[in-house]
Amino acid sequence: MFRLAAKMTLARTGRLILTSLAVILGTAFLSGTFVFRDTINQTFDRLFADVFRDVNAYVRSTTFLELNFGGEQRAATPIEVLDTVRGVKGVTSATGDIQAFARVIGKDGEPLGSEGNGPPTFGGIATSDSAGLWSITEGRLPIGPNEVVLDSATADNGEFVVGDNVRVVAVRGTREFTLVGVASYGDISSPGGATFALFDQPTASEFLLQPGFVDAILIEGDDSVSDEVLARRIDAALPADLKLETLTGAEITAEVQGQIKDVLNIFSTFLIVFSYIALGIGSFVIYNVFSITAAQRQRENALLRAIGASKRQVSRALLVESTAMGIVGSVIGFGIGILLSQLLNALLKATGFEVPTQGLAIAPGSFINTLLAGVLVTVFAAWFPARRAGRVPPLAALRDTALDTAGSISRRVVIGLILVVAGGVAMVAAMNDAPIQVLGLGVLGVFSGILVLGPAIARPVALFIGIPVAAMRGASGVMARQNAARNPKRTSRTAAPVLLGVALVTAFTALAASIRAEVRDTFGDAFSGDIALTVDSQGFGGIPLSLTDRIAQLDGVAQATGVGFTSVRLVDPSQATSSTPAGADQRGVFVQTINPATITGLFDLGVTEGDLTTLGSDGLFVNAGRAESKGWEVGTRLKVIRIDGVEVDAVVRGLMSGDTSFANYVASREMFADAPSPIFDAFVYIKVADDAVFDTVRDRIAAISSDAGIGTLQTKDEFIDDQAAQINQILALIYGLLGLSIIIAIVGIVITLLLSVFERRREIGLLRAVGMTKSQVRTTVRWESVITSLLGAVSGVVLGIVMGIVVVAALSDESDIAFRLPINETLWIVFISFVLGVVAAVYPAWRATKVNVVEAIAAV
Repeated sequence: MFRLAAKMTLARTGRLILTSLAVILGTAFLSGTFVFRDTINQTFDRLFADVFRDVNAYVRSTTFLELNFGGEQRAATPIEVLDTVRGVKGVTSATGDIQAFARVIGKDGEPLGSEGNGPPTFGGIATSDSAGLWSITEGRLPIGPNEVVLDSATADNGEFVVGDNVRVVAVRGTREFTLVGVASYGDISSPGGATFALFDQPTASEFLLQPGFVDAILIEGDDSVSDEVLARRIDAALPADLKLETLTGAEITAEVQGQIKDVLNIFSTFLIVFSYIALGIGSFVIYNVFSITAAQRQRENALLRAIGASKRQVSRALLVESTAMGIVGSVIGFGIGILLSQLLNALLKATGFEVPTQGLAIAPGSFINTLLAGVLVTVFAAWFPARRAGRVPPLAALRDTALDTAGSISRRVVIGLILVVAGGVAMVAAMNDAPIQVLGLGVLGVFSGILVLGPAIARPVALFIGIPVAAMRGASGVMARQNAARNPKRTSRTAAPVLLGVALVTAFTALAASIRAEVRDTFGDAFSGDIALTVDSQGFGGIPLSLTDRIAQLDGVAQATGVGFTSVRLVDPSQATSSTPAGADQRGVFVQTINPATITGLFDLGVTEGDLTTLGSDGLFVNAGRAESKGWEVGTRLKVIRIDGVEVDAVVRGLMSGDTSFANYVASREMFADAPSPIFDAFVYIKVADDAVFDTVRDRIAAISSDAGIGTLQTKDEFIDDQAAQINQILALIYGLLGLSIIIAIVGIVITLLLSVFERRREIGLLRAVGMTKSQVRTTVRWESVITSLLGAVSGVVLGIVMGIVVVAALSDESDIAFRLPINETLWIVFISFVLGVVAAVYPAWRATKVNVVEAIAAV
């Protein structure tokens, strides 16, 4: 029976290839992600192993914060310990290391490196010590406060040569330096496409960080003892009160490699999620194809039963075929995925993110995972059609037609309604303060119920959608309408991937529109200024406080204030116990930093209790909801622990609504005035004086921001629109997530139509014999595809709107978001579904016109 199944599979190579397409598309993206991830991980492992090959020990602060979005931020290291480290027996070289914000301004006045969306822009130390990370490839090392060295990639991109003047922006403002050299990082011009401006240690500390501090100390040993012994010697020599630790070269290498992998894994995880969702959508296509083929081969399977094959053997034959399709599709998909990984790398380089790949890393685990995913999805999707094929009675061999019935409609309606009602109850519960998990179960229940009800509602909906088609296209339109409705089970299965994709897109589009409208209204009421200077720093760098102060002093500026962010650790002394001491938790929280003297009357933080001018250097304002959950009130004393380990005895001096604040906590920038780790502003809000000319003032502000190469200058309306549009990034992610799924849905429609054409070839032959033209045949197939696509689209839009209303209602308990239906976007979704239906029918319609009339009529 196995040999027979193998021969039957090979005898239908066209069907094998068509069915494998859904598997190929999903596994190609999946394997491409795996190969890309493995290649990048391998490359960075080699890179940092090479970079730190001469580093035997690494001294850094033990004071750090675990950031909410991942990673950590450490306190600076005093440079005074450098002499102590150099005096340790076994140390031959030691130097400071800094990686802080610095932006190089090109000769055209534009900053090199993108803001927020690309690789970071660093400042660091160039040194002659062998423990340093950089090697001079041209010119010499920088000496004194007026000289700089650039990495090779930045020098090439900016067309800088040794001797040129280079403007650099850092925490201390904008300065001009003389380029005296070009450097490389290990064997590459610049790691990850980042830009680097390198200085001698005193200049780097003063300009990038704080005089007398560096991020860490790099140490090279004389190999007289092991790295572990050397690290212990250095630890013993370091003053205990400075809270420093020493890692071996292997430890810091492994830690940096792990941090890079963590960052890259976030990106690859998104891609993997996309791939698995696409495979899930592909399972509908595979299930539909096997259901159709099982019905079309009903007579063949019945003959096998008649000559002695058991139900199990017939089912196994179809499962063997599905396994072969899964293997073929996964292997081909893996090969295409290797090419996709190179395309992804090329796209990243084109956007300015240089990923230093070295060859390809094709791990056996990646191939096995791709193969298993493809085969399991295919076999799972074919399981139920295979079982139904095994139950075909031998007498079915006498039939000449393929039957693919929907089973008991009443049973489907009952089960489907139960699932929809149960899901609806869960969604209503989520609208009334139930946990978010209940909302997820509710959505799953409604989706499942709609899919079960599909065959019951497909016929009436298809007939309704087909009314204008029948009216406009005459006999061809009538036939297309009836063809779409004649097999509701097949039509609903074909439309299911479209329904799922459109429902999710509609729901998220409605949610995004509602959030945009709420943000626009909220910020419109809160921002009383005329101009905003913003920077998309993604938590790294920003607008120097000195630049904010310069803007405030401009003629024509009535008021200007800056808003920034930093991280601290908060401890409630009243809740600290002996088992959980005050300093045990290293997790940090975001704090919004402001200038209390200038923000009032310019930007409303939604203060509900207290006065911002009372903040001082030890005050906090707290989100009212957060304060209530913590049991805090005005006057509650808290301990604020900064990144450098300094503890501030703070007091809650007010509460705020949280609608317009960007964090749950607000502090004055005075609290961080003496911190070695600098803070920046992310926004500068500006009010133009009543007697000043707006355009003149804006030009003055633009001159300062352009000179610094930092920020985007916006009017009030532009700023509000920009804040509201940030949700579009998430929406774009969702669209990208569903893009591959939509492609697979199109492939499903194409395959279904091709199989339908094959099934109805005798019917098409008879129609051609009685006078139907090729054009009419193409029209019939095309509009059948459009009706099927619109069936999924219309059902998906309705379901998506309901989901959007529920999600917005569930979120409205925490923020006053009102549901907004984006009419234009919804109409576009329906129109795009119409176009996809037309596109999907092109090849099947052409194939239908190639049916041989005589052979089709003679076929039995």
